[in-house]
Amino acid sequence: MADFDLNLDDLDATFAMEAADDVAALEAGLLALEDAPDDAEVRRELLRRAHTLKGNASIVGRQALAAFAHGYEERLEHLDVIDASVIASLLSGVDTFRRLLDGEELAAPAPVNQHIRVRAEKLNRMLDLAGEISIARGRVSDVILSAAKDLQMRRSRSFAVSAAQDDGSGGALDELIETERQIDQLQAELQELIMRARMVPVGPMFRQYARTVRDTAAIHGKNATLTTIGDDVEIDTSAVELLRDPITHMIRNAIDHGIEPSSERVANGKPPVGHITLAAKHEAGTIIIRVSDDGRGLDRAAIGADDAVIFEPGFTTAKEVTDLSGRGVGMDVVRRGIEALRGTIAIESSEGVGTTFTIRLPLTLAVIEGFGVAAGGETWIVPMESVVECVELPVDEPRDALSGVLLLRDEIVPYVRLRSLFAIEGETPSRENVLVVQHDGMKGGLVIDELHGASQTVIKPLGDYFENVPGIAGSSILGSGRVALILDIRAIFDRMEKENGTE
Repeated sequence: MADFDLNLDDLDATFAMEAADDVAALEAGLLALEDAPDDAEVRRELLRRAHTLKGNASIVGRQALAAFAHGYEERLEHLDVIDASVIASLLSGVDTFRRLLDGEELAAPAPVNQHIRVRAEKLNRMLDLAGEISIARGRVSDVILSAAKDLQMRRSRSFAVSAAQDDGSGGALDELIETERQIDQLQAELQELIMRARMVPVGPMFRQYARTVRDTAAIHGKNATLTTIGDDVEIDTSAVELLRDPITHMIRNAIDHGIEPSSERVANGKPPVGHITLAAKHEAGTIIIRVSDDGRGLDRAAIGADDAVIFEPGFTTAKEVTDLSGRGVGMDVVRRGIEALRGTIAIESSEGVGTTFTIRLPLTLAVIEGFGVAAGGETWIVPMESVVECVELPVDEPRDALSGVLLLRDEIVPYVRLRSLFAIEGETPSRENVLVVQHDGMKGGLVIDELHGASQTVIKPLGDYFENVPGIAGSSILGSGRVALILDIRAIFDRMEKENGTE
């Protein structure tokens, strides 16, 4: 009986994933049909998707969904006139499909190959296990190194060891070292494959915004279409959901503030229909996502020369409050959302030509390139993208202060002592180092006891104890089995600004 229940669970999960694909295809097809009402192939594809939804829902016992899909299919079969109101009504039906599917795992997980899908949480667990294997391998390596040193010491105590006295431990140890190297290579390959399996193309996510563009433009009495570029570029599956809200807000912001009404566009020599472009590409070990519009550009009279001001909390250029804008709770949330993904966001704007937001993200969110440091007997990890350089703290700097400033090549750099920041007890060493880090164009220093160097590490979620501790972004497990905390540089900079009164 248990096996039968498990099979039903698998069937139900498969239905939820395939239904999500069918509903997304219905939405995309309706938007295509609005642009090409006479396209017979689009109509056939819509009917096929609705019929598939109806049949699959019946198989798994979703009678309400099957009944709605049946009525939806009949309506598609008898479409005579296709206009904006008809498309809007059919799109409303797509929303009903999603409500009926609510509670299922709708986000399509990464396709491992053409036939098998693996849930994101299983991939996360596999990566965790690969990390645990790496930790165990590190311990084995330490044991082998210790044994090699012990053998070397024993041999050095005797000037000669006869063949009769040699117990063969040297040869066995060499063989063990070679085996350990092979295991190291296999583990690294396994971790790389799992990380690749976590990657999904951005195309399905990008195409979902066609509906957002259409509906938002209609609300504002404008015309706009979406173009996507680089649909096959892959990103970490966990980033897809976290990017959804920031990109949605940027698109709505572009239509609300950027795209002009058709009459104004024509008067300025532009096409009557505005264009929103979502583009993705790989560049220098990062993923670049650009959200562009061909609208009027940023309002310089309201913003001034510094584009970064739009990311300030409470900032808005809207003259009145609507359902979509005017509350000043938008772009600062977008920036923080991108930074939570260890990414950055930048703006380029040209008056009368348009605006582009450029998002840079790491290739994977599961592994971090970090720089290890020690403070108060604990190991801490600083994201490598934040590291600038390492210097020694001058001996005349106070040893008991939480923070201070450092003159570094004619540049004043504020610093904070890591052991004081997290209230770590113990005597301050006579020699300390400063790890110079950067964030949002500013530099700061972290005073630490020792420098461990760069390494790649698997990120672990924070436990409840550290969840609300400012300055901590995550954790990792060291080869020794101890936990190392990953520092949140943005939060530390906020603390340094308060301590030093910098902007």
